[in-house]
Amino acid sequence: MKFPLLIVVLLMSLSALGQITERQAYWKSIVDKDAKELGMATLDSAGNVKTYRIWYNSMQVVELIHLNDSIFDGHILNYVTKNSGTRKKPMKETLIHRIKIPPLTVRKLIDSLHNANIETLPDSDEIEGYPQGFDGRNYVFEIGTQGSYRIYSYWEPENEQYQNGSLAEIINVRKILRTLQTELSLSKLFSGFINRLPKGSYTYGITNLVKL
Repeated sequence: MKFPLLIVVLLMSLSALGQITERQAYWKSIVDKDAKELGMATLDSAGNVKTYRIWYNSMQVVELIHLNDSIFDGHILNYVTKNSGTRKKPMKETLIHRIKIPPLTVRKLIDSLHNANIETLPDSDEIEGYPQGFDGRNYVFEIGTQGSYRIYSYWEPENEQYQNGSLAEIINVRKILRTLQTELSLSKLFSGFINRLPKGSYTYGITNLVKL
């Protein structure tokens, strides 16, 4: 099987940090591209005591950082691509809404997510019978600790139609997502960001939006 060059490079560069599958390398290439556009360092090179990044469908990311000792930092980034120009000469611009998370909230969330096993959950591809899809909600989890890095993903974990809610992994993923939603009001923040956008054509996740 021939891998795209970028994925081959990712597989080689991450080999020292642990095994990574072709599917995980695919997600790594996507989040690294988004991180660059958002002005963020790639997580495997960040070097903090602990960092959690939870990505949702190339439209929103939560970053929780334990820098050192008792110093914590965190942000929510909402982002969309603005489409302009012409069909022959299209132009794309990433619009970003960055929100700081209070340090005490970051510390609380890191503790809560750690207790929900965010650092040890397997990739959904490793769970027997777990369905995979292309449309819908994909969550990608990046975990960086001193000397280690992990990336894994879950497709539609909150969907009762597709998922077995009694699985321990699904219970924990839902607990993580529910905690973030409760503490940070992520859906409300993203909706407010979208509502404030000026007239134009936008893309986020798998959604194309035209505001008139």
